[in-house]
Amino acid sequence: MDIGLSSDVGRVREGNEDALLVVEPDGPRAGQLVVAVADGMGGHNAGEVASAIAVDSLRRVIETAEASLDAAELLTNGVSLGNQAIWDAAAEDVAKDGMGTTLVCALLDEAGKVVIANVGDSRAYAYLGGHVHLVTADHTWVNEQVVAGYLSPGDARTSPYRNLLTRTLGNAPRVDVDIFSGLHLESGDGLVLVSDGVTGYLDESDMAVVLRESASAQEAAERLVSEAVERGGADNATAVVVRR
Repeated sequence: MDIGLSSDVGRVREGNEDALLVVEPDGPRAGQLVVAVADGMGGHNAGEVASAIAVDSLRRVIETAEASLDAAELLTNGVSLGNQAIWDAAAEDVAKDGMGTTLVCALLDEAGKVVIANVGDSRAYAYLGGHVHLVTADHTWVNEQVVAGYLSPGDARTSPYRNLLTRTLGNAPRVDVDIFSGLHLESGDGLVLVSDGVTGYLDESDMAVVLRESASAQEAAERLVSEAVERGGADNATAVVVRR
């Protein structure tokens, strides 16, 4: 697997509340790869704290989980632990009250099998046969309106409520985790995880061009982030790219 990662504070925000994770476990899970992107929110730098807790919790679960756990259970446990840890941290510090984060993460094995877990609106895309396809579903009010038929995808993209999240880590003691399986990467295919600081400016066709033109996963990740910043940069922008 060729792995690339990039993150930028953007042109407006004072700090970067995004976090990313790349883990290649040892022992019984050797040969597997876990990647993640989290986009924190909350005042007094609490968003940065929440996203860090999320990825650190996921890392701890990966490094200590029993080998018998399948990918979906492993990712669900990692996301759930992050949610509980954020909830507990906010309860202990009034300055962190209301903090939360999105989290999209994936486990890939040597055969190219991919399992993805998601909470929030950070996204996972598959790059297959030269084209990019959205895999995850945003937990946002506008996406719910699109699914219900009340908003078109175009209207949702420009809606003033497009950043209104309906599910995050840290919002409640427990969280529902969406699992996406059945994705398989052949040689040349890829997986892209991004925060909404990227998807606010780049669509699937933009991403496909970047991946086709990039000689490495690192170049692709850097280009996705830099182009999002150049087109506006109103939010932190983060990308993890994995190419097989």
